[in-house]
Amino acid sequence: MNQNESREAPPGLALRVALTIVILFGGLIFAIIYVAFFTASLSTFQKIAVILVVVLAMIGILSLMWASWGIKHGMKEKCRE
Repeated sequence: MNQNESREAPPGLALRVALTIVILFGGLIFAIIYVAFFTASLSTFQKIAVILVVVLAMIGILSLMWASWGIKHGMKEKCRE
């Protein structure tokens, strides 16, 4: 990279970062509230399973979101070379 080139943030980056934060905190808050108040009849292992399912769902959503952005951004960088 030359000193003359500007270092701008790629388009769509700020929105994805904000959504990542919202999805992570929202998912964890949902899982904790759900397990604390709505799963009284479940065993401890079932409660842990509920939290793991929520975490895996968040990882899946975030992976799809960031992979699509990375593929688009990677293609643009490859075309610049």
